[in-house]
Amino acid sequence: MFKLKIGYLIPIILIGNAFYINFIDFYGPDLVWNMILSAVAYYFILVANAIRHQTSVFARILVVCWFFFYPNTFYMLTDIVHMEFVGNILADSSCLALYFAFISSILFGVFCGIESIKEFLKFYPLYWGKGRIFFFVGLSLLSSFAIHIGRYARLNSWDIISNPLLVVKELIDVLPQNGLQFVLGYTILQFWILVFSTAESE
Repeated sequence: MFKLKIGYLIPIILIGNAFYINFIDFYGPDLVWNMILSAVAYYFILVANAIRHQTSVFARILVVCWFFFYPNTFYMLTDIVHMEFVGNILADSSCLALYFAFISSILFGVFCGIESIKEFLKFYPLYWGKGRIFFFVGLSLLSSFAIHIGRYARLNSWDIISNPLLVVKELIDVLPQNGLQFVLGYTILQFWILVFSTAESE
């Protein structure tokens, strides 16, 4: 029941943030759109879990969709680069309002990522050990490549279907474009978040 409550709360949080962002004098990236993409990733895996016993084929299709949309959750951490105003948040109320808009949206994305991983582990149980560690490392690495081409090449999750050759080209070009530090740093960050957020006794 608790997971269902989270599923019900996400639209309320999203709408609340949208109203707040619209209320303040906001400038910067489309935080609401990024939040929607993060929520979509969560709902893909949530629905997959809900129907896996009734229609396993469609549930697996939804898991694949989740995999493609999952990078949108941790992608929101890159929106920190737009927070050049942070030095003035204690002196300027408008900067403080922007700060809360960014932080709440970024945390929403990370939260959706963490909760979607927990749902995935219910779909494909991976108990603590080499299997889960390798999965976390692989997922974090692939997600970091996807986040890089999302941030710098401005590609989206659906481009894997609509323009797969461009996606492959951009992925190949990541490391020659000095993307190694970005990918490794983001991989480590995601990995530790996933480890600590799922480190429950089993």
